[in-house]
Amino acid sequence: FLLMRRPPRSTQSRSSAASDVYKRQEIQGLDLSHFRSTPRLSTYLYCVIAGAFKELEAKKLYRDIPMSLYCRESLYDLMKKDAEEIFEITRESMRFYEKYFHYQYPFSKYDQIFCPEFNVGAMEHPGAVTFNDLYVFREGVPLERRVRRANTISHELSHMWFGNLVTMKWWNDLWLNESFADYISHYCLAKVYPLQEIDLKNIWLEFLFNKGWAYREDQLS
Repeated sequence: FLLMRRPPRSTQSRSSAASDVYKRQEIQGLDLSHFRSTPRLSTYLYCVIAGAFKELEAKKLYRDIPMSLYCRESLYDLMKKDAEEIFEITRESMRFYEKYFHYQYPFSKYDQIFCPEFNVGAMEHPGAVTFNDLYVFREGVPLERRVRRANTISHELSHMWFGNLVTMKWWNDLWLNESFADYISHYCLAKVYPLQEIDLKNIWLEFLFNKGWAYREDQLS
């Protein structure tokens, strides 16, 4: 995919995979942004995110892969408070997946964008994962909710290999894509334990909770 966008000048624009901006032009008060072409992607994975987002860049990287968090400015201080926890989970999960899959992270950057009024938990766009901004906690929360967020972060990252680098042939195999990501994200977090920023020793309890959800759905089918 090759993308050009003309958002208002105060707007942040991000896109999938290797689509970093390589040229900007000002035209009639708007910035014309030229993004680099992506690798070959399934159409459902390509995305464009534009809005009044504020960026927080990771200071500590894994293999010099650029990583950033984005959210509305009103949530920035709350996101910043949890940023190192989010970045640590991302770095260590990426390290684990590269070793486990015997394949390096296949894209050039890793953005995580917390979006308002998002109707799902998250979506694994290559190199530009979108999250419901309810994951930016407005108050102190139980460890269980932080562990659930950690699992969502690791789950979406696992899709960079299983789902994005290699994509199922048709939608009737989507269950395998999601089921494997659900399992491998819990397995990953169990293997990277202990981390400095969050206690993940009960990660398999979270997995068992999700199995109950699957059993209930199976009974209704």
